[in-house]
Amino acid sequence: MMTRAYDEALRPAGLNASQLAILAAIDVDEVTSIAALSKRLAMDRTTLSRNLKPLQKARLVRLGAEGWKRSKTVHVTGEGRQRLTRATALWETAQTAFLKRFGKTEWKRVENDLKAIITLF
Repeated sequence: MMTRAYDEALRPAGLNASQLAILAAIDVDEVTSIAALSKRLAMDRTTLSRNLKPLQKARLVRLGAEGWKRSKTVHVTGEGRQRLTRATALWETAQTAFLKRFGKTEWKRVENDLKAIITLF
């Protein structure tokens, strides 16, 4: 339900919530290896590779040559950065609306609980 709401909010940018998360995670560094990105997103490499294909086809990301430890690199293209900027603004609007409905205090509690769960793995 939450993902659907964010997907709908991001539709004008031509991205869904998962694609926004991937683009944002790639954009943290100038060059990111698939292995590092997989770890950053807590996503297995096969799933990540499958999710990168539509972004690559849309020319929002570009895969580079194999780098350190034979892991390919991935880069956000100029078009990808423009979409990321647009999608981020749409996400922030959706997040503000969500926090108004759900409550900042309640969200902070949920966020802390999720962080605690992550540390278990």
